[in-house]
Amino acid sequence: MHTSFKIFLYFSVSLFGPILIAQGISMSPTRLFFSGNPGETISLPVTLSNSSENDYVFNINTKDWNRDEYGTKIYFDSGSLENSNASWISTVESSLSIPKKTDREIMVKMTIPADASTTELTNSMLFFTQIGKQEDKPKREMGIGIIPLFEFGLHIYHTPPANSTKSLDIEGIENSFNEANQIQMVKVRLYNDGNVVNDASAELELTNTTTGEDIKLDPINLSMMLKTYQTVIFQLPKKLQGTYLGVSIIKMAGTNDLRVGEKTFEF
Repeated sequence: MHTSFKIFLYFSVSLFGPILIAQGISMSPTRLFFSGNPGETISLPVTLSNSSENDYVFNINTKDWNRDEYGTKIYFDSGSLENSNASWISTVESSLSIPKKTDREIMVKMTIPADASTTELTNSMLFFTQIGKQEDKPKREMGIGIIPLFEFGLHIYHTPPANSTKSLDIEGIENSFNEANQIQMVKVRLYNDGNVVNDASAELELTNTTTGEDIKLDPINLSMMLKTYQTVIFQLPKKLQGTYLGVSIIKMAGTNDLRVGEKTFEF
């Protein structure tokens, strides 16, 4: 007997960047930064544009999130984290229809509680999740029906007005070897010792102390919440041998302030 299965592919799109695009839908901006005092209400716009030939419907909901040591987002139930502002967020609509070839602007409102901290940054994620329609017909391929579903994640931050210190600290630099893939790596561990969200890029340059050969690796972009650690991993060229001076440079967005760390490696 032939059995057909229907699989829903769920694409989560919550990358760091000014615009997100998926399946002909784009969102701008991808992050909203609210700044207000306890008791204030602030509204900021976000625009979803549908350039496709299809109509889409999205459910609107919130979740909490943070990043692990390596920058990967981890999601939690709304209101479950101590630094959550999910309950402060609201939109007029709980679902959103975007006809083909149209733009929709949504006002996101933040109501800051009267007893909110005047020093602690809070955050949450506002999700726009595609709702499947009855008329959606799964594509049949080898007996398997596939309906692609996707969502956009809008980062929501509240920064108290007095917070303005942007700072990162290099906590350590070390090398390691991945036995399974036979890859040498350098790990740079950072700590956000400021009091705002810190966007930065991490760079690593290696200089052979014998030959003077320079190896400059591609920079890695990151965004860190305050009082958090993050380890940036650089994969090194294979069969690297000799003594190298490693220099890591951390460049913080919006400032000329740099952090520089050095370490000598034997490969």
